[in-house]
Amino acid sequence: SENKKQLLVPQGFAHGFSVISETASVMYKCDQFYNKASEGGIKYDDPSLNIDWGMDLKDAIVSDKDQILPFIENCNSLF
Repeated sequence: SENKKQLLVPQGFAHGFSVISETASVMYKCDQFYNKASEGGIKYDDPSLNIDWGMDLKDAIVSDKDQILPFIENCNSLF
């Protein structure tokens, strides 16, 4: 809130967030009203992506919906 920085993620661009601070908050806005049927994504721990989330993934708190996403090789979403 002090530095007023924002990040724009273009529509359809795959993205994820790792918050490792005890005090950080992540808030986001969408360009449309929430529509569950339009959700898609890629599994956060897909080994082919080899993403360094900055933490041990055994300690990660991941939403139920993000835990069941497919690996990128099985992704049918149109990002």
